[in-house]
Amino acid sequence: MFIGYVGEGFADAAVVGNINTSPSPEPCYNAVKAVDSGKGCLFMYGNYAGDVMNFDMAVEMAAADGIRVETVLVTDDVYSSSQFARRRGVAGDFFVFKVAAAKAAMGAGLDEVKAAAERANRYTRSMGVALSAATLPATGKIMFEIADGDMEIGMGIHGEPGVKRGSLEAADRVVDQIMPFILQDLPFVKGDEVSVLVNGLGGLPLMDLHIVYRRVVRILQGEGIGVHNSFVGNYATSMDMVGMSITLMKLDKELKSLLDAPCDTPYCVIRD
Repeated sequence: MFIGYVGEGFADAAVVGNINTSPSPEPCYNAVKAVDSGKGCLFMYGNYAGDVMNFDMAVEMAAADGIRVETVLVTDDVYSSSQFARRRGVAGDFFVFKVAAAKAAMGAGLDEVKAAAERANRYTRSMGVALSAATLPATGKIMFEIADGDMEIGMGIHGEPGVKRGSLEAADRVVDQIMPFILQDLPFVKGDEVSVLVNGLGGLPLMDLHIVYRRVVRILQGEGIGVHNSFVGNYATSMDMVGMSITLMKLDKELKSLLDAPCDTPYCVIRD
């Protein structure tokens, strides 16, 4: 995921570990040294224990060298915990990273960039469904078991338990089960304006993602919620997992402008 968002108007560096493994502290620290311009750096990543431990160690290494590093954890997965701060980070990473990067590109200081990322995270909610497990390249084996013809609503990108597992249902029915969890959590209310991300987990055809998006928009229209812009495709995948997630970010004037700011990366290009 992350390396595809390094580029103009987006991230300055990405730290890549082994498949489904947190990078160790040293490459995290090396990334800081590679991009620090004397004004400090911001770590942003999904809230997973291994990542938190290793990136926090890198923060300490940087501090010993006089480099200030702040951290924003993405916690958008609504089903992973009843406590917002303890939730996993999933596809909502995309919105949080984009907002923070645009703020930095405007010349804002580290505190302002961090505050923008925290606000974006606060207003972002996601939930997904898995129809198959991802395959680990090193072993050729699947990460977890899910029977053919079954699905699990709310499952995490690494196979973390979801809301329920059962027989595969039509796309509209799946969306109808996911959207109430997302809408009620913030909550999103009539008159809100949102950005929508329908994210593929790696193995779901693009056509299916657009079918899901169509249903998401109809539900939002029924709730009186406006769609400012939308992203449909593979933005935060789990290898070849067949499945998708839905992410909504509630927008204010500044978040809207930051999300619309131009960028040029392998995974996302936004023009003026």
